[in-house]
Amino acid sequence: MTNIQALNSLDEALVDSAKNVKILYYIEPVNAEDQKEEFLAGRIQNPRFTYRDLEYNPEDVAQKLEPIETPDDELGAIFERKKKNILLENTIIANRGDEDKVRETTVAVYGSPDERLVEYADELLRQTPNVEATKNVSSEHIIAALQEALYEYGLTDWNVEVSDKRLTTVYAAEKKISVCRNRKFAEIDTERLKVHEVGVHVLRAANGYEQPLKIFALGLPGYLPTEEGLALYFEELTGNTSKELVRDYAARVIAVDSVCRGLNFRQTFDRLKSYDLTDDQAWNSAVRAHRAGGYIKDHVYLQGYRRVKEVAAKDGDFDTLYVGKIGIEHLQLVGRLLKNGILKEANHKPHFVY
Repeated sequence: MTNIQALNSLDEALVDSAKNVKILYYIEPVNAEDQKEEFLAGRIQNPRFTYRDLEYNPEDVAQKLEPIETPDDELGAIFERKKKNILLENTIIANRGDEDKVRETTVAVYGSPDERLVEYADELLRQTPNVEATKNVSSEHIIAALQEALYEYGLTDWNVEVSDKRLTTVYAAEKKISVCRNRKFAEIDTERLKVHEVGVHVLRAANGYEQPLKIFALGLPGYLPTEEGLALYFEELTGNTSKELVRDYAARVIAVDSVCRGLNFRQTFDRLKSYDLTDDQAWNSAVRAHRAGGYIKDHVYLQGYRRVKEVAAKDGDFDTLYVGKIGIEHLQLVGRLLKNGILKEANHKPHFVY
């Protein structure tokens, strides 16, 4: 079994680097609204996105992480892969706008949707009517609800902040949730985001921070399909999903598949529109898939949801899945580490399961 001390320096370096390599922060277009107006008016065929200036030097991250060696064992291999994934995301940030580089690098981290997943997404979109919810809930209300949920779980060292970034995001390395200041939400989102962002993303990270290695808070390599799959599964389990949300997750798969097929933004948008998506819905899904040049990871939501449902049908081991941000494929390893007393049982568990 791995000597934990041998991994401490790499563990600390990974946490430190993750505070800079904020992929979702740096690939969010800052001119999306202006480009949307031009695009929908037909004045441009494809948007040209611009991004935030970097607040760190990507070369510094590479120089810090690359020389660190990992032990030649099972846990060491996981650390090596995590190190490579952070370096790959660092490369994406440094090469925003370079379509070939960004797409190739993203696939190296997250893979691409297989034919069965694309067919499943296609079927969901064709069989699920497009019913849009009214969006009249303020960001202030959502922030208050999320902050209250954090306090209910005793997580006083986590914070909710306002952001110009449209998407609600959990930054585990900084123990914070960001919510868009100008966005309006559906009524269902108040409870849904408490389940999704706090009940899954934050709690798994909080348990990870109580482990001897903080990689369990950042996420083991390959954890994301399980992470997002749990979030979608629990949205459904708690009655906080809707036809609109189901279609949104399916549309993300179609958008990613479009980029994988070499379609440009306009072609992706038109393909999404063929599924009876509104202009706003098609635009949002296309932006997610084409941002930075093609950050194509959004198939993991539906992919992970299907895997989590399979595990749940076999009396899924949610206790172990909550020891940190791990994937279903890590269950056996984590089980052994728990049995040997190296990892701790999950302390923070979601109210809607226990």
